[in-house]
Amino acid sequence: GTGIEEHNNYGVDFIEATKTIKELCPWCKISGGVSNLSFGFRGVNVVRESIHAYFLHHACVSSGMDVGIVNAAEMLHPVEVPPQLREVCEDAVLNRRPDATDRPLAA
Repeated sequence: GTGIEEHNNYGVDFIEATKTIKELCPWCKISGGVSNLSFGFRGVNVVRESIHAYFLHHACVSSGMDVGIVNAAEMLHPVEVPPQLREVCEDAVLNRRPDATDRPLAA
């Protein structure tokens, strides 16, 4: 969600790295800055919060991240994400489509 093509896989890379580190060093703790993933959507809070919800779900629940640095006042649970943003934001986090970073603004 930065608008820079080279950054499109950052979320996936972090999630996969977290999973690998936890497999190799299960006792270690992993934290990450969540807003780095969505700074290209500044000013469009519902999109940013939706991206954060799906990133936290995949990074914490699926991969084992222990701490996410995020503004707690602006957090959503994935079920609170507006229906029209659910798939497009998860696509952006997981880089599932070439146009994934463009779609949240159109939703």
